[in-house]
Amino acid sequence: MELYKELKTTARYTSILNKNWINSVRDFLQYFPRTYENRESIMTLDQINLQDKSVVCAVKWLITDKWFFQKGKLKIYDIKFQDELWNLGKIAIYNASYLASKIEKDKRYIITGKPAYKFWRIVFTNPEISPSEFTELQNNMSEWWIFPIYSEMNGIKPNRFANKMRLVLPKIKNLFSEYLPTEFLQKFGLMWIQETFKQIHYPDNIDKLWQAKYRIFFDKLLRVQLHSLLTRKDYQDWTTFNTECQVDRAIIKDIVSKLDFQLTNAQKKALKMIIENLHEQKPMMRLLQWDVWSGKTVVAAIAAYYTFKKFWAQSVFLAPLEVLADQHYKTLAKLLLPLWMRIEILKWSLTKQQKDKVKQDLKDWKINLLVWTHAVIQDDVMFKDLMYVVIDEQHKFWVKQRSAFNKFGSPHILQMSATPIPRSMALAFFGEFDVSVIDELPAWRKEINTKIISESEFLKLKTRILTKIAQKQKVFIVTPLIEESDKMEDLKSAIAEFENVKQLFPWLSNRIWLLHGKMKPAEKDEVMRWFKWDKFDILVSTTVIEVWVDVPEATIMVIKNAERFWLSQLHQLRWRIWRNSLQSYCFLETKKKSWEVMKRLEAMEQTNDWFKLAELDLKTRWAGEILGTMQSWETDIPLEILSDMRFIEKVREWAERLLQKYPNLDWLDWLQKYLNERIGNVLA
Repeated sequence: MELYKELKTTARYTSILNKNWINSVRDFLQYFPRTYENRESIMTLDQINLQDKSVVCAVKWLITDKWFFQKGKLKIYDIKFQDELWNLGKIAIYNASYLASKIEKDKRYIITGKPAYKFWRIVFTNPEISPSEFTELQNNMSEWWIFPIYSEMNGIKPNRFANKMRLVLPKIKNLFSEYLPTEFLQKFGLMWIQETFKQIHYPDNIDKLWQAKYRIFFDKLLRVQLHSLLTRKDYQDWTTFNTECQVDRAIIKDIVSKLDFQLTNAQKKALKMIIENLHEQKPMMRLLQWDVWSGKTVVAAIAAYYTFKKFWAQSVFLAPLEVLADQHYKTLAKLLLPLWMRIEILKWSLTKQQKDKVKQDLKDWKINLLVWTHAVIQDDVMFKDLMYVVIDEQHKFWVKQRSAFNKFGSPHILQMSATPIPRSMALAFFGEFDVSVIDELPAWRKEINTKIISESEFLKLKTRILTKIAQKQKVFIVTPLIEESDKMEDLKSAIAEFENVKQLFPWLSNRIWLLHGKMKPAEKDEVMRWFKWDKFDILVSTTVIEVWVDVPEATIMVIKNAERFWLSQLHQLRWRIWRNSLQSYCFLETKKKSWEVMKRLEAMEQTNDWFKLAELDLKTRWAGEILGTMQSWETDIPLEILSDMRFIEKVREWAERLLQKYPNLDWLDWLQKYLNERIGNVLA
């Protein structure tokens, strides 16, 4: 009722807001603009300098003669318009039917592009075109040259949001009060919260808008840091280990001596930190980042053996997929069974009797290490003395899964990730974890040769592929999609590519197979077993092989339409052909030759450094896309903030100081409740 009255609006409008979690004027004011129209920079046609690389022009009417003709395969649209002073201009659109169809007569638009003078008038060729919310009513609001543009919400137009937001601006001083200490505001040069809300909606100028955005982003980062610290404190307060004894290096030397390879210095360093954590009174919370095939499982396994021998306690390995759990089980069994550790795997394919036996033995301390997916977190799965938890691919697990281990006495947690996360992002979004990195690869491995190729060059690989197959080596051909997509008409599906490859190698048609995400798990397992057992030579697949493959004989990979993948995906994929000492080759096929595409793909040619690739990914991707859904509600923080390591460390330091110096701030309880609810909504 309050919202209905304050906004002076209809019941239908209020109902839409309520369905989008806007139930009060305070909530309404926290619906921030999507972008802004900077009317100070809008020009008329007679103000344009044709030497400028890009200009902005306001279009008053799109008038007459919106017409179309075709020249060969080229579709051309001519659209004439008038500016505010009735100067005539033209927009030329080539092969963009969708864009042209959205431009309507008698509508106002903002045009951004490089102008040219042709046929006695100014022409914009394939410019950026966006609807303008600048109406005659708003024309009188000259005090706001930077006008807010809100996202449309179920039929509520951006212009209506702008008008209603202006109506409730005077309410800000009664609804928001400053919750940060004055010294904190001064230390970071932060705008006061009341002024922030006013400037974020209707900024006085560009500088004020940046200050307001900075305060909003700063608060988001601070909330994440505070939540990380509170999460760590809550988890570690559950238990205290009596492990003040000295580290027993003889146990480590014993198992390391039985390895058929040497640990790298990076592995030794990570292992040392983990073992020291196991001797601390508070539960370990450590994030272990590792490059693909850099030996992270061995490090985690040695720590599990140490837990068994030193403390006679149990361990569990969790994986996001059953196939990965199977791979972990085989690796761990080979290493630890000869050392008299009993290892079991709990999976759906077991009979009920087998599952019950595993659960009972686990409870009776007859099992030292259990391998399974997150399904192990069930009420009927109990441990006698669980001390050490390893979570593989940590972005698949989050607060709900971690908190479930409280019932087992808050054991030590080692979370592992092969997703390259820049150090600044790891600190910003995983602040409750200490971070270790295994960034050193075994010396005997050869770097993968990566090369960008065209579609015609792919056909020239035929001889090389046949040579490798004759040498008992295998080939992957990876495609982005399973089926044809109307939105990506030029993208061949995996199924179509499968047929093309069979036509290319007709005498190998029975040695070519297909793998994609819509197949049943049992079918995928069978295909991978056949590939590994040499029943076929070429596997055409979607990105399901990112987590599926362990085929040492594979040495060639062709990634079709490589521009469709993020760099981290390409990096993950190409290391599927890096399981032996042979020279491997990854070919990135693309039809796109734009500067932006080539710059990204050339990075794959030039480096195997996963952190460098992650930094490049961060520049073109949303942080939430890299991290997954864990904290996607707080990851719209700009790159310049996420990349500033010193700034993030300073926020972290002051978050700790806030909790220590101001433990009774009335908003801390609200913060924890708010964050838990938001995370719960994301995971639900």
